Amino acid sequence: MRVQETMMTYIHEEPQVCHDIIAQAADRLAAFTELMREKQPKNWLVLATGSSANAMLSAKYYMEKTAGVSIEIQEPFNFVHYEKVKPSIDFVLAVSQSGHSYSTIEAVKKVHAEGKVATAVLTSNLDSPITAHADSVIDIGCGVEKVGFVTKGFTATVLTSMLMAIAAGTALGELTTDAGAAETAKLTRLIEQIPAIIEKTESFYTAHAAELTTIPRFALIGYGPTVGTAKEGETKFTETVRVPTQGFELEAFMHGPYLEVNSSYGLIFIKTNSPLAIRTEMLKDYLGAYTTHCFSLSTGADAVDVKTLSLDVDADEWLSPLLLAIPLQILSYRIASGRGIDLSVRIFDDFDKVLKSKV
Repeated sequence: MRVQETMMTYIHEEPQVCHDIIAQAADRLAAFTELMREKQPKNWLVLATGSSANAMLSAKYYMEKTAGVSIEIQEPFNFVHYEKVKPSIDFVLAVSQSGHSYSTIEAVKKVHAEGKVATAVLTSNLDSPITAHADSVIDIGCGVEKVGFVTKGFTATVLTSMLMAIAAGTALGELTTDAGAAETAKLTRLIEQIPAIIEKTESFYTAHAAELTTIPRFALIGYGPTVGTAKEGETKFTETVRVPTQGFELEAFMHGPYLEVNSSYGLIFIKTNSPLAIRTEMLKDYLGAYTTHCFSLSTGADAVDVKTLSLDVDADEWLSPLLLAIPLQILSYRIASGRGIDLSVRIFDDFDKVLKSKV
C-alpha cells in the first residue's frame, strides 16, 4: 500500500534533490551559459509570481553580486497589463515551477511581441506550455510536486538560480573558473546541513507546539536576502495554517505595521550573519514587552533564548536563503496539523478553472 505523500515527504527529499542539481548543473545550464557568453546581458528582468517570485527575491542579491548584473523582479500579471520592456533590459527570465502559470506565459509572449530580447524559462516541468515561448529552457531539477504546497521546488529554485549566477558570472568575466568552483563548493557544504536542520526544527516545534498552534496571527521579519524568506513564510503559513500572516522587510515593519502588535500576535524574526542582526534583536526585545510570542530563526549558533531556533551553520547572509525557508516549511506543516487541518483535503478546488490562473 502506497503511503500518502505530504509536504514532509518532499522536504525530506530536498538534500538528495539539491545534490543532484549541483551534480547536473553543468549540463543543465550549458545552453544558458552559452546565451550569457554570446549576449553578455547585464540588466535582467525576472517575471515570477507566488513561491517562484519569493525564491527569486531570495536569490537576487547573491545573483547580482556573483554575476555582476542588475536584476528587476516583476509580477507577470501587472507586467502584462501595465508595464513594458524597458530599453535597458537585455535579458528576461520567466520562472514557473509548474510551467502552467497563465500570467507568466502571457508575460513572455509580450516580451517577444515588444522586441527581440533574449529569454529563458526556469521550470521543473519540461513538457509544460511555458517552454514553447522562450529561447532557452532551464530545468529546475526537482520534478513535479504532487502536493499543492511547494517545498522542495522552492529550495531547488533558489539553488538553481544561485548556480545560474555562478555560470553567468564565469561567462560574463566576473568570476574565474576557480572562483566559480569555490562558490559551488560553498553551496555543496550548505546543502549537507539540511538533514540536521530538519531534525532541529522538528525538535523546536515539539518544544513549542502548544504555543505555536494557538497563535491567531503571524508576522515574519527579515532583511536583505531574507526578505524573500519572510515572504515565502507568509505564503506557506497562509496556505497551510490559514491564519493572517505577513512577511515584512525589517525597516518597513518599523514604519507602521508594528502598531498592530498585541498580546496574541506571533512574531518570527529571521537573523543572519549581518550587522543588521543587532537591529533585529533590538526590535524583538522592544516588542517582547507587548507579546510573549516572539520567536527567532537564526543561521548562527548562539541561541539567546529558548524561542530561538539556531541552525548553527556557517553561511554568509547572501547564501542563507538556501536554508532558512526549510524550517518555515516544516513549521507551517506541523502547526497546520497541530491545529487539526487536513492538508490532503483540497479546498477551493475549482479556483484555477474559474479564475483561469493556470493553463
